[in-house]
Order: sequence, then structure tokens, then C-alpha cells
Amino acid sequence: MQPPSRPFLEARIRVPPGWEETLLSLLQDEGLGAAAAEWSFPAGALEGESLGGRIPTVTAWLEAGEEPRLRRLLEGLAAAAGWRAGDWCLRTRFRPPEDWSRTWRRRWRPFRCAGFAVLPPGLDPSSVALRAEDRPLLLAEGSAFGTGGHVSTRLALRALREQAREDARSPLLDLGTGSGILAVAAALLGAERVLGVDPDPHSPPQACATARGNGVGDRCFFWRGTLESAGGRWRRVLANLHSDLLVEAAPFLGGLVEAGGWLFTGGVLDRKEEAVRSALAAAGFEPLQIRRGGRWLGLAWKRQVLGTT
Repeated sequence: MQPPSRPFLEARIRVPPGWEETLLSLLQDEGLGAAAAEWSFPAGALEGESLGGRIPTVTAWLEAGEEPRLRRLLEGLAAAAGWRAGDWCLRTRFRPPEDWSRTWRRRWRPFRCAGFAVLPPGLDPSSVALRAEDRPLLLAEGSAFGTGGHVSTRLALRALREQAREDARSPLLDLGTGSGILAVAAALLGAERVLGVDPDPHSPPQACATARGNGVGDRCFFWRGTLESAGGRWRRVLANLHSDLLVEAAPFLGGLVEAGGWLFTGGVLDRKEEAVRSALAAAGFEPLQIRRGGRWLGLAWKRQVLGTT
């Protein structure tokens, strides 16, 4: 992100529990600056993931003139979700010109997930009181999606670690790799080779930097492209994508995962669950496990072997 040329707006948004990830996704889709959920990064290094009864608050940093658009988005979400008047609130204040990414980093805190200690850009791992069992995962500077803040990323990390107990070494393809956090996690868990693709032009350089920063740059390869630019047959595939895209891409995924292979689909909203499950079942996948976090789901699948049901 480039520093704005004028003061910008800091918006603090209180929402009902379980809706903070939906709001983060909407803010990203609408291009309304940068945002973070407070409970995702509790104060103090490496807090546990329990919310501890805290009321979730989303903080967003956006151009000063965007407040009316933000308020319309929140009012529309409140109406669609049936929130009462006191269920949410918006408070704003102006901030002096500065690099939004620096503001975000000051709010970002390390956290644990699936055996990893996820560390923000620029943090020296030796400065954090890691536990003996923590595996540091250091993120690189950039704006691509995937900091571990979104519940879909955390669900994917958990699924990946569990699957790695059975098969950690097989090559893995990461569709919609973003910052490369999941691809790098797979390499840290033992994958011999990891490929990642994303249409975001910021993704490949940031993912490469994340891989180098974690000492697995020689096993991770990234390129900019659509899903269809990926080819071959894969034993393991990560697809942490939007629900509608998963439905549309289900036949393609069926041709990408080899018989008996493993697929993880994340980014599935609860109201889209049935559509995603039906599309992937029709493409030859059988469900292995489902994980839930708020209104988001992550589903692990096995590609059916020809001739079985």
C-alpha cells in the first residue's frame, strides 16, 4: 500500500459475534481499505485462539470520503442479517497521513494455529517467547490475501496439518495462494514441492518472499494466473476460494485431483454449504471432514477412485 496524500479515516465497527469474518470479507470485496478483527489478534504475544468472551471489533482504515459507503454497507448487512439497533455500532476518527500497512502492523499480533506461531512482517522470531513445540511461520510484507486473520485460512492450516500426519511429503498445489501462507506451511510440514497460483499481481512476489523468509524458497514456486492455468494431476490440492467460485470450478477440480487424492475447500459461507457440497459430489469427491468457524466452513474431500461409489 502507498501512503495516502491526505488524512484518512479509522473506523471501529462492533458487530455481533460470528459476523466479524463476513464483514472483513465484504470490506475486502468492496475495496474499502485495510481491516483487521481485534479478537483475531489479542494483545500480548501468542495468545490462544479462544475468544474468551470478548466482543469482536473490526477496525478498518479507509479514505476519508468513503465513510458514507461504509455506513451503507453496514446498514445493508444489518438489514440482511436481522440485527437489532443495539447489535452493532460504527465509530470513526481521522488519522494523519501515514502508510496504512504500518498502521495495520502495529495492531497485528502473533498468534498460534495448528502448531504454527504466525508472526507479522518484520518481527524477529527471537524476540518472541515461543514454546518448544511452536513452529514459526514468518509472513512477508505485502497486501495479498492470507495473514491468518481470516477464519478460512486458519481452518485450512488445521486441515493441512492433520492431513500431513498421513502424507506430508507429496507435492501440493495451492489454488488462490495469496500471500503464500498455506503453501509455505505445507513446505514447512515436509512437502517436497509446492506450487501456488493466484490472479492477484501482488501474490507471486509476496509468496516467494514468504517462502524465502521461512527457508523453503527452493521448494515453493508461484505464478500469476487463473485456476485454469494449473494443470497435471495432484495428490494434494488446497482451494481456499469463494463459495461461488468453488461451485463453478468443481468439474475442473475433479480433473485436477488424482483418484484417491485429497482436496481442501475453504472460504465456504454456511448459506452456500449445500451448493458447494452438491457441486463437488457431482465432480467425484466424497466428504472426509467438515470444520466450522463462525459462519465459515472448511471441507476436506477425497477424490473417488474410478469404479467405486
